[in-house]
Amino acid sequence: MADPKTPSPNDESGAYQALCGAWAMISDIRAGASAVRGKGVAYLPKYEAESTEDYARRKATAPWRPEFNDALAALVSKPFSRDIGVRGADDFDLKSLVEDVDTRGNSITIFARDVFADGIADGLHGILIDHPPMPPNATRADEKAAGARPYFVHIQAIDLIAVYFEVIGGRLVPVHARIRECVTERSGFAETTINQVRVLEPGIWQVWRADDQGNWFKYQYGETSLSYVPLVLFFTGERRGDYLNKPPLKDLADLQIELFQALSRQDEILNFAGFPMLSANGFSKPEGDIKVGPRSILFAPAVEGVQTSWQFIQPDAALIEQVASHVGSITEDMRRLGMQPMVQRAGGVTATATSVDTAKAHSVLQAWVIGLKDALEQAFVIACDYLGRQASVELDISTDFSVEPFAQAPLTALATARKAKDISQLTYWDGLRRFDVLPSDFDPDQEELRIAEELQGLEPEQEIDPITGLPVDDPSNLPA
Repeated sequence: MADPKTPSPNDESGAYQALCGAWAMISDIRAGASAVRGKGVAYLPKYEAESTEDYARRKATAPWRPEFNDALAALVSKPFSRDIGVRGADDFDLKSLVEDVDTRGNSITIFARDVFADGIADGLHGILIDHPPMPPNATRADEKAAGARPYFVHIQAIDLIAVYFEVIGGRLVPVHARIRECVTERSGFAETTINQVRVLEPGIWQVWRADDQGNWFKYQYGETSLSYVPLVLFFTGERRGDYLNKPPLKDLADLQIELFQALSRQDEILNFAGFPMLSANGFSKPEGDIKVGPRSILFAPAVEGVQTSWQFIQPDAALIEQVASHVGSITEDMRRLGMQPMVQRAGGVTATATSVDTAKAHSVLQAWVIGLKDALEQAFVIACDYLGRQASVELDISTDFSVEPFAQAPLTALATARKAKDISQLTYWDGLRRFDVLPSDFDPDQEELRIAEELQGLEPEQEIDPITGLPVDDPSNLPA
């Protein structure tokens, strides 16, 4: 058995240990109701004197609303209303990389969207720029013949157990990284899941595995053609050091668990209200424990002078309303923390307050998009280093998401300007697309072609004789 005090590649850094709890909770929330319920008392505490059977029933039926996932999806969708624009990828190798950036058929837009989602959720996401191993003396022609090329790999924050940085050439760069991996190896019709740790340092890579006694050994290793670690980190949230930062939606995740618990309490109260408990006054207590809850009877022993009676006991209606109001307040807090525009209500919230919340969200989002653009362009720089060419790729990711979809005032202004011929048809279409009236993939050239085809199918207008009122091109209508 391995000595737990002996350092190993599987050791976690202090920064990782400070954040892994938050990452685990966020991962469970993103996985959904089954994952959260499966953690039991970690997210849904057990009441005192609550039986195991009652708790299991309450946990299995506790309602779940994916408010966190909805807020995350709304944030992530904003910069990707259109594909990422790419400039400088002129040769075949870079074009192929843009179209299939991870060897799984995903374009740079799809890959970037996943990076953005994980980066917002966890506050950190890694991009490993990898390359298939080649012999030390392999040429670029050998790599092409083997189909070897650089590709991007997602590194989840919870898998990045250690990263250490140094200032080299005036830049803070990673000089050591350890990544937990889980691989599946097939043997006939069976498969084996193996946990391993990948170690990255300038110019080298290693894969470590543990034997049956827990002793770690170097399973694979090799060299790269780079003099640095090919790892790019995309940060969001409140960064407190080289690697330590608070996930920007951590408070939203806490509220998601609070909502889960509140909905469980509300569900229990509604059960008691829908199936009230029967009270028997003036009757002897039966033997054994008394069950409290729906479809149960509470017996009160007979007392002299007290008339026997039967009645139902259920929660007060005011209590039910108060619990529902509490659930609603949590949901509204989640929408605010999720940086989504507050839901308009009848009074209480001014348009100015809503606009301020919206602008604040957009300014944060735009900063994240700029960080994403920088991280992806740096990844292409590393890919170009693998290919032995000058980096030239520039990305264009939309930051124009401050508009409100279907906003009536600007749409009316656009229509008025177009009717007065103050703007062109193309400008009008661009405005409609910007406000989501037209789809993001609307093609103005194709639309002009369709309009031309419609006009060709119309019969030309005939000139009318002002005296006779008949078409002038009809020979029978000509004067004798």
